Amino acid sequence: MQAIAAMPTARLGTGRTLSAGRCTLVAQLPSSRNVLQRVGAQPAGQLSSELARLSQLGAAYKRRPALQRPVTTAAAAAGASGAPTVAAAAAAPAESKGGGLKIGAYIFLWYAFNIMFNLLNKSTLNIFPAPWFLATFQLMASGAFMCVLWALRLQPLPKVSAADLRALAPVALFHTVGHVSACVSFSQMAVSFAHVVKSAEPVLSVVLAQIILGEVYPWYVWLSLLPIIAGCSLAAMKEVSFAWSGFNNAMVSNFGMVLRNIYSKKFLGQLKLDGINLFAILSIMSIAYCLPAALYFEGFKGGVNNWAPMWDAAVLAQGGVWPFAKLLAAGGLFYHLYNQTSYMVLDQGISPVTFSVGNTMKRVAVVVSSVLFFKNPVAAMNWVGSMVALLGTGLYSLAKQKATDEAKAQAGAKPAAAAAAAPPPPKAGEGASGEPPADVQEPWRDLPPRG
Repeated sequence: MQAIAAMPTARLGTGRTLSAGRCTLVAQLPSSRNVLQRVGAQPAGQLSSELARLSQLGAAYKRRPALQRPVTTAAAAAGASGAPTVAAAAAAPAESKGGGLKIGAYIFLWYAFNIMFNLLNKSTLNIFPAPWFLATFQLMASGAFMCVLWALRLQPLPKVSAADLRALAPVALFHTVGHVSACVSFSQMAVSFAHVVKSAEPVLSVVLAQIILGEVYPWYVWLSLLPIIAGCSLAAMKEVSFAWSGFNNAMVSNFGMVLRNIYSKKFLGQLKLDGINLFAILSIMSIAYCLPAALYFEGFKGGVNNWAPMWDAAVLAQGGVWPFAKLLAAGGLFYHLYNQTSYMVLDQGISPVTFSVGNTMKRVAVVVSSVLFFKNPVAAMNWVGSMVALLGTGLYSLAKQKATDEAKAQAGAKPAAAAAAAPPPPKAGEGASGEPPADVQEPWRDLPPRG
């Protein structure tokens, strides 16, 4: 015991700092020889207990995540006088730059594929006004594309059970409703105005989430919906291609997509699927809903084959079967690609609000490109209303993210407050009040928390 008490303590002084560059390591160790002398004066059993406790605390400190402790590596064995070699993050800026370029490339492809899909989709509908056929074909093309990726092992094959498929069934139904009604809407009015109407989706999302999920949003979320409503109203006033049937189908599409998202949140929390595989399974399951409905409502409505004359007219307008088939195939391909790249953007770890703002700007790009490509007449009131509605969508995304962050902060504060209010249990060697004896010091009391 005397040998322990007489150990030199110059290397254990409080505030020992090993620095290199901007990295520092401050050792929180006993501050004086007196501590060791007092500990050394304790009985052997108590000293062993104290040493074991300090060892456990030190091991806990080392197990903390790397972001919560200095990143250093020893330059030599214990007792070496050289400064530690710092594990510098010299490659971090390059990695961050590379990550930014990757995200930028994915967002560019997402925008480009979505614009191409909308232009091809509308071009096809102009010569082949069969939106049910086209929606079904696009779902089939997406499913076939994913089957190729699975067969070539370019995408992990999902493992789903019968229970998973039952949980996905209502989600796939709403996915079908949203996709088909959007396609019908595009066939009845300009793509630009259809997208302005679809920007009103957040309005339905807030209302239905409160009704179905019981989610209550603060006042500023509701306030952010006003520009969306006002913008859509202004855009509709001077819209040349406005048709109530097209407007109603765009709103039905909004209902379908909102309900798809709500029921995904309600039932699919435990489903272990990445975004791309989830979209693929929904597309394949949607075929079972969409194909019979397409045959009934459009293909053989009235007991006659309605698709045959429309097909012949489209082949004639396009200059042959092969050019028309290529137009169909390209539309199906870009339908899948823009959805897949949207999930690839999400997989890069960007925040939901960043994705929502990006989605809003994508809609702006689609509106502008469709107007330029199809040369639709657009009045000044249309432009003002469209931009106000799309701006409102961006404001809603910011307000929704703020509400989510506040809810998380409040949920995290409750357990923390309860833990702070509860008295800590007494440890071995402590009194009933939980305080350590006066002659025992706790050098690791200020240990930074883990996690």
